[in-house]
Amino acid sequence: HTPPRPTVHFYCAMTSLSCHLALLASATFALGWSPPQEVEDAAAVSHWAVLVAGSSGYGNYRHQSDVCHAYQIMLQNGMNPDQIIVMAVDDIANYASNPFPGKVFNKPSDIGDAGVDVYEGCAIDYSGALVTPETFKKVLLGDADGLNGGKVLQSTKNDRVFVNFVDHGGVNLIGFPKSTMHAMELVEILQQMSTAGMFKELVFYLEACESGSMFRTLPSDIRVYASSAANAHESSWGTYCMPEDKVNGKHIGSCLGDLYSVSWMEDSDHGNPGETIEEQMDTVIDLTTKSHVTLFGDQTIADEPITSFEGAADGRASNRLPPPRGTDTQREAAIRSEDAALTSAFYRFITNDDDLAADELIDGVQQRRKAKRRFDAITRTLTGDGLDSVPPRTAGVDDACHYAAHQAYVAHCGDWHEMALSFSSTLADLCELEGGRAERLVDAIEAACV
Repeated sequence: HTPPRPTVHFYCAMTSLSCHLALLASATFALGWSPPQEVEDAAAVSHWAVLVAGSSGYGNYRHQSDVCHAYQIMLQNGMNPDQIIVMAVDDIANYASNPFPGKVFNKPSDIGDAGVDVYEGCAIDYSGALVTPETFKKVLLGDADGLNGGKVLQSTKNDRVFVNFVDHGGVNLIGFPKSTMHAMELVEILQQMSTAGMFKELVFYLEACESGSMFRTLPSDIRVYASSAANAHESSWGTYCMPEDKVNGKHIGSCLGDLYSVSWMEDSDHGNPGETIEEQMDTVIDLTTKSHVTLFGDQTIADEPITSFEGAADGRASNRLPPPRGTDTQREAAIRSEDAALTSAFYRFITNDDDLAADELIDGVQQRRKAKRRFDAITRTLTGDGLDSVPPRTAGVDDACHYAAHQAYVAHCGDWHEMALSFSSTLADLCELEGGRAERLVDAIEAACV
């Protein structure tokens, strides 16, 4: 007697490997055969993404634009929107300076071309005052307590997780609108996720100044691959800045994207089927000419196709964005990230007599000068001389000393303003000068901020 042939009704979008494996498992189960454990695990794989724009203000337009573009890529490549978690203050689409109210663009377009509004359909889960290190930590660790029903990662040991963080940074710091996260804290969270079995593999793309300092202590044996827009000593760069910030003939008045982020996302929009992370990073390294893209963690993950993380498919989805405008445009219209907000405010003020921009410009300049005076005072207490007298460090960062100094700064001086973040490198330099001993440095910080 021939057993009845199982009937399976299905639709496998984009020839997903996990979908076909699931079909194999269900069909063979009907015949009384149990598939090997590795087949069951592969069939059970799921895909998650956490996308974070950590800044606020129109001068930082590019950060939220980058993250909404990343969201569109995840959707294009088949990821379940319920498994994409987005954090963004959400204050630029309807900002008074925006010539296209309710719209956000990540790249320029010519006159007569409406461009692609990446904000359309960009589902932001945590906005405004909820964009904090505490929320980010809870989301990554799957801790929904206190988040009022908000989404958190519910990934398992079989799943792939993609994290994209875009904002200002400094040595050992990434920024949020009113606070920061230290490298020691971030690496500890990733280790906790690994120990808790929250992923099979995790890929982390980080866009921030001196972002290469954030992953120096990342273990290579916890199945995490990380890429940073810059090394531990340099700025990252905004791109599609003035005067190349035009959409359909109108100036946005702010950089539309970041050079590293635009490079990987435009590659994802137009890449070849089966492109691997390593191939994407080779392209990004070639295109990100203003800073040094740096790689960390488990490099074997680089052999995986990008859509195993930037989506949920083995193939590639159809293009949504027009072809790239070319690397010359990106380079020529690039601005150091730490200067981009001031440049945006100045441009909008002199071009449009924008009162909001004038206030932003005045505040930004004052905050930068205040930070410089404060760190000059800290340095003089320790060395008897000013900032220019501090030799650049010759080794890596002493993390324990730097973390103690960072905590002292927050306790006595308040949270880091984005205009002060570049001086986090001064703390690292002074830690080396002090031989890794934080006591005198902590005292100097307190004295400068009383």
